[in-house]
Amino acid sequence: MRPPAGVAAVLAAIVLAGVGAAGVRAQETAEAPAESRPALAWPVLGASLRGAFWSDSRDFDGRDNLPVAMLWMHGRWDPHAALSLYVDGRIGNDDLFRAEATQGKLREAYLDVRAGALDVRLGRQIIAWGRADQINPTDTLTPRDFTLLVPEDADQRSGATGVRATYRFGDVGLTGVLLPTFEPHTIRLQRPPQGSTLRERLPGNPVFQGAVKLEQTARGFDYSVSYFDGYDLFPDLGIDTVRPDGVDLLLRHHRIRVVGADAAAALGPYTLRGEAAYTFTEHERAGDQIKSPFLFLVLGADRSLPRGWYVNLQYVLRVVSQYRDPQAVAGFTRAVAVEQALINDQLDEVKHAVALRIASSWLSETLRAEVSAIVAPARHEFVVRPKASYAVTDRLKVTAGADFFRGDTPSFFGRLRETSTAYVELRWDF
Repeated sequence: MRPPAGVAAVLAAIVLAGVGAAGVRAQETAEAPAESRPALAWPVLGASLRGAFWSDSRDFDGRDNLPVAMLWMHGRWDPHAALSLYVDGRIGNDDLFRAEATQGKLREAYLDVRAGALDVRLGRQIIAWGRADQINPTDTLTPRDFTLLVPEDADQRSGATGVRATYRFGDVGLTGVLLPTFEPHTIRLQRPPQGSTLRERLPGNPVFQGAVKLEQTARGFDYSVSYFDGYDLFPDLGIDTVRPDGVDLLLRHHRIRVVGADAAAALGPYTLRGEAAYTFTEHERAGDQIKSPFLFLVLGADRSLPRGWYVNLQYVLRVVSQYRDPQAVAGFTRAVAVEQALINDQLDEVKHAVALRIASSWLSETLRAEVSAIVAPARHEFVVRPKASYAVTDRLKVTAGADFFRGDTPSFFGRLRETSTAYVELRWDF
């Protein structure tokens, strides 16, 4: 489901971050360690203007030939060595010729407080966990918009309002997270049949969500163990009411508990990575309209090669507990059960897949290209995503790419076939 517009909130946050910012340098504001980040008398602002053309949308809305324009803005102010303020947001239109409203999103707006070995972050923030490459079973805390028309997956992320505190002792860190608000993933959804309706019911704020992670970062070997108790970012699809002329479908977000671990180790020229999570759901108590508990595992290795080449290969496993074949469900509820299983990738009790990413750079790293793919052989399903970018200048970059989904009917990637798309984007940073 698409979140409401937030243009006013984005503009307000950016303006507040830039009070007194006359004559400020515009530059990227990547985080640096507290001890190396000096206090600044003025905020540091940055922005990028992006224009793009997409052949098709990333949703099941039938839109195609989409001209897109977006303004991304961020700002950081370090008034003291122990304090930092950061905001990040975007304003844009993903269909300039037909859409009626410009949409905005405040992605992050937080305060960092540092006191010795303790770091505390207060406010709206992105929390991304996991050491595997792009497929992260432990990444369950803050949402993504899978329908957003952007080339970079990281730009799909947005934050949730809460508190994160990390205490470090030596090379060990203990992190606690408290999130009193909830915002779900925005996912690709099939439109309901004529006469039927589809709506989403969110948990009422404030909610209680908490997570804890213990991690160690040592030379050549990193690992963490984590636990999350909160609401599922992915919805469960079920039947709300049955009418003579149709069905009212309902998306709900139920409570889950996730136990996870990840690790990365250097072995000669290779980096070995592993990540796993087991998700406990309310399925056993509430029945088939809630996803089943499941194990999600990723094991892989990557290596950087001469002349700028990079290769990453991963094995992906999903095992569903208390499995019931949705295609064996009797009556008119079968179609809903299958769609619920497809949304949450629980069509099969056990699913094996292989993920591959190959990347390289040329021309003093101004030209970059990569191809990533995931193949699940049981249902002949796959996704292939080529992408290339060229830095015309230090501020101007051109990116082109595509998403291709294929698979049997039904299958997880086969369901997304209609959302296959190609794009080209021109980005100017200032």
